[in-house]
Amino acid sequence: MLLPGDVWIRDVTVVSPERDVPMTHAHVVIRDGRIASVGVESPRSTSGITVVEGAGKFLTPGLIDGHVHLAEVPGMSPADLASKPALVAAYFKQLPRSYLYFGFTTVVDLNVVDRARVNDIRKAELAPAVFDCGNALEIANGYLMSSMPPAERFERNPNFVYDARQAGLIPGKYSPEDHSPEAAAARVEQTGGHCVKASYEPGYGDLAGKLPVPTLEMMDDVREASHRHHLPLLLHANSYEAHKFAVDARVDGVVHGIFSGEGVEDSTRELPQKVLEVLDDERELGMAYMPTSRVLSGLSDLFAPEFLDDAGLSHAVPADLIAWYRTDEGRWFAKQLAVSGFFKARSSQQSHDMFGSVAQRGRATRYIATTGGRIVFGSDTPSAPTYANPPGYNGYLELRELEAIGLSPRQVLMAATGAAAHLFKLDADYGTVAPGKKASLLLLRDDPMKSTAAWDSIETVIVRGRIVPRATLSAHAH
Repeated sequence: MLLPGDVWIRDVTVVSPERDVPMTHAHVVIRDGRIASVGVESPRSTSGITVVEGAGKFLTPGLIDGHVHLAEVPGMSPADLASKPALVAAYFKQLPRSYLYFGFTTVVDLNVVDRARVNDIRKAELAPAVFDCGNALEIANGYLMSSMPPAERFERNPNFVYDARQAGLIPGKYSPEDHSPEAAAARVEQTGGHCVKASYEPGYGDLAGKLPVPTLEMMDDVREASHRHHLPLLLHANSYEAHKFAVDARVDGVVHGIFSGEGVEDSTRELPQKVLEVLDDERELGMAYMPTSRVLSGLSDLFAPEFLDDAGLSHAVPADLIAWYRTDEGRWFAKQLAVSGFFKARSSQQSHDMFGSVAQRGRATRYIATTGGRIVFGSDTPSAPTYANPPGYNGYLELRELEAIGLSPRQVLMAATGAAAHLFKLDADYGTVAPGKKASLLLLRDDPMKSTAAWDSIETVIVRGRIVPRATLSAHAH
């Protein structure tokens, strides 16, 4: 029965991951920001309701991007952030709308480096639901900390895990007790975190093999502490060696695919048996596998000049910021990479071949997906200071790449809805179109079970029950 104030989505096809077959000619009622009912019987109309015509359209759960970094501006260095306040302000004003424009009604920040910024995004008039892992449990002087000046790195990474092997390099005011795995996991829970993120990254480029990494004993302690606080443990791991460590440490999920190690870089050959065995172990342990294919594509696209003319980018990023990306100053990161000699300016097609084709470098992801592994969606936006990882649009491109790798549209839907909601323990409210769930929904013109391209046919975004025409969320509209 409809009540005044309800929203009635009429005669729509419901596509939801828990349904083997879409529900056609369905009626969905939203009340007080939640889904009140889903069924094929038409409710009795009444006055004071909002009717949304769904005939010929598809209703899905809002998408979940399980790997974002909200406090960073793609393509900007710390110096740029300080010297260009107008561009920065315009970017952050648009950011929450950009995620919604591309269908991401829920996002998870895996390492909160600026709590005030994240909270401001949460409070925006229109914004996705924002969850986080708190400040990452990085090993002292490890992966993330190593890129910062020694005088700043501990202040900027307050939840680091103490490493007795480096006692002489850790300022004396930080005690082992205050930076034990237990104390660090407790801080994540106290700040409302939904997960713990750690890293196994021995370095790359000039730093290859030079960064400290956690021991297995340390990571066992981190896992046990995380679980005592009811938090899943996610590990930054992008090499064969790191994924092998993740298996040995029995973490809950890896937040990158396998990009390197044990012959993985040779994308023209089959995956080595050792790699397949690690992937089998991850599947058998039920570990979540987050491919983040756009990490590599976002670097390649820096050398595809036409990327800055992409219509999707123009919906995600203010025009003045795109104009800055075109300048010599805005191309600083591309020039920095080019100095290495590995990158050079080239056409779009050649840029996508830097690391092999999407399908070639996605062999590990395809193997996990085709053997019944647990794929969870995350775009790692932005994965580096590359303007080719724009908010929202980078997620859409990740959806497209997963299909190009070999996942079915249904597998992609599951990864970006139900599977992500389950990993982050959000499934009581998100991930399916079902009574009782929060009304974070998408109305599409095209069928997402046929192609992931359908995610660019969103017509209406429903945010906690509020009906929002997609066009009003574009950067063009502001």
